[in-house]
Amino acid sequence: MRRAAIAVVGFALLSQTATAQPPPATHPTTRPHATTTATPTAAATPPAAANATPAANPNADPTTRAEGIHAYHAALVARRLGSSAAMSLDDVAAHVAEAETFISTGRLDEAIARLTDLVESPTFEPFAENEEGRAAVYLLGDALASAGAFDPARAELRRVIALPGAWDDASVPGAARNARATWAHRATRRLVEIGLETERWQQALNDLAAVPATAREETHGEVLYVTGRAREAAGDPDGAIAAYAQVTQASRWWSQATYLHGLIDVERGKWKEGEDLFCKVADPKRQDRTTPVFADERFFAVRDLARLALGRVAHEAGRFDDARYYYYLVPRDSDRLAEALYEGATSRYEKKDYQGARELLDELKALQIHHRYEDEAWILDAYIDLAQCKFPEADKKLVEFLARYEPLRDAARRVGADEHLTEALLGAAHAGQDAASTDVGGVSPDAMRAIAALVRLDPEYGRAARRRAVADREASGLRLTMGALSDTQRSLATNGGVRPAAEEAVDPAERASDVQGALEGVKRQIAEAEAAHAAPDQVAAMHEEAKKLDLRLAFANGQRAASESAAAATGSDLSDLLHADATQASALYAQLDNARRDLATAEGALARDAMKRLDVRLSRLLRRARLGRIESVLGRKRALEVEIEAINAGVLPADAVDSLDAARYLKDNEEYWPFEGDDWPDEFVGSETR
Repeated sequence: MRRAAIAVVGFALLSQTATAQPPPATHPTTRPHATTTATPTAAATPPAAANATPAANPNADPTTRAEGIHAYHAALVARRLGSSAAMSLDDVAAHVAEAETFISTGRLDEAIARLTDLVESPTFEPFAENEEGRAAVYLLGDALASAGAFDPARAELRRVIALPGAWDDASVPGAARNARATWAHRATRRLVEIGLETERWQQALNDLAAVPATAREETHGEVLYVTGRAREAAGDPDGAIAAYAQVTQASRWWSQATYLHGLIDVERGKWKEGEDLFCKVADPKRQDRTTPVFADERFFAVRDLARLALGRVAHEAGRFDDARYYYYLVPRDSDRLAEALYEGATSRYEKKDYQGARELLDELKALQIHHRYEDEAWILDAYIDLAQCKFPEADKKLVEFLARYEPLRDAARRVGADEHLTEALLGAAHAGQDAASTDVGGVSPDAMRAIAALVRLDPEYGRAARRRAVADREASGLRLTMGALSDTQRSLATNGGVRPAAEEAVDPAERASDVQGALEGVKRQIAEAEAAHAAPDQVAAMHEEAKKLDLRLAFANGQRAASESAAAATGSDLSDLLHADATQASALYAQLDNARRDLATAEGALARDAMKRLDVRLSRLLRRARLGRIESVLGRKRALEVEIEAINAGVLPADAVDSLDAARYLKDNEEYWPFEGDDWPDEFVGSETR
């Protein structure tokens, strides 16, 4: 029981920092570090508020957390429930191996609990500077970061790079390097990843301040890349360029740094300089001689972005043949293939190479997938026919577009009007799941898939969704922790110890969660009933049920708030510590619940914005389709006029008249009989009768 109690409470203390602080203020940006969708002319200057460092959290300090765990150790020993036996190096190695197994199988909670029990044990100190000890601290920080508990993860990783001898191999080449420094380099990489994930740039730079300038070239590149991102976010493009330019090919961030450097040049109007930088990344032969290719798969994603950027720069400059070559370089297994084919077809259309544009669109259709450009590609296809004077074919395509996308736009409006349907649809689209599983009355599964493919999510939506997922996961873990604390108190009470702080039969948090789930279910039923045009009295009854559930939810939340307002007990006895942590866990759950609501509100606003932009785009394309139909009618009319003028002018021979659509020249009192091989005297030929 000693290890179980320490592990549970230790994780309770650690996990709180993942959600106790509100997410940083950020600005939607088109420049994520690995999968940016920025065009070469897009500007991205997030406000300085994005770089504000949040208020210090005392639990982010490993010393404070260690004191809490040490207090539990002392309390357990005092009750003769623990052991003060010395730990051996084999014990540390066994714990590390066990934690690695847990992490590799996704059992992060268990890994964090076991590693916390190990690292914060008073008997661990003699092994902290051994390779096994460094590995244990690094794995704890890595597991916490993977679980979304970034602040405690940063604290553990900073311990790794600050340990004595962490950078001893800085001046030693090759295999003779000190193996201990490996953990410092790995910790630096993980700190960089946390900084890129949270976008708290000043915080990230502070974490990396302990990395010496004599560190390995690839590790120094990590610091330079984060410095460049921080300077760019602060509105200092010159500082960003200075940092990006120093990132060498030995760094896994070389391609990203070079690409972002090129974007800055293009934004400043330095097209040639930006194009040269994009070429360095997009070079087809680059993968054969660039080390990071074998170490980091991000290179291929950035390479495709660089090729798209080259195509866009060439397109803007009117070099359509160059643009076609660059778009052609995007491989068939790339996620950017549909984008490259559509933009390539657009460039050929602007060059008036209609056959080349048609070939690219045919290749795009051959993919037989929903993609975010299928609506615009359809309109472009019809306008290519208009440009080639194929008016009947163009009109047919435009009629089909109107028949398909007008109901699709109406369905998108119906989904966008309901918060829960929008969340479900965009959640499926963001996660790459089948959107047809979202149940919407009157909307076919194929239409749902098309809407999910067409909607263009802001990168900020992805960040909000990830933060909310972490908050939901931490809420679940915190509830389990509260239950474990209650069970431990109950176990002590059976031996004359302390009564549990929370009875099993009374769980206000669980009650509120159940009522919230029922309320969401009723709201979904209301949306489906309104979509199916159900009877008004039936819909009114559902609204009345929703009001009742709202009242029950408010009552359950009030009960929970009352239960969380109890003051924490003080003392060093095990019962006092358990009661204090139970009270603190309840208070943290209230804070976490508020944070989850704020995140849900932010995510909902971004979702509504995405659906609104989809509505605007589809409405614009529908107007273009109607205008295209008018152009097709006018084009056919002009074609008839040209034929009539040619006949009247004698340009066409008399025997060519039958090759035309003669029926359209007949008067109301005339009838056309097509030639069937027999010569009838009264057959109508042109304007004469035999």
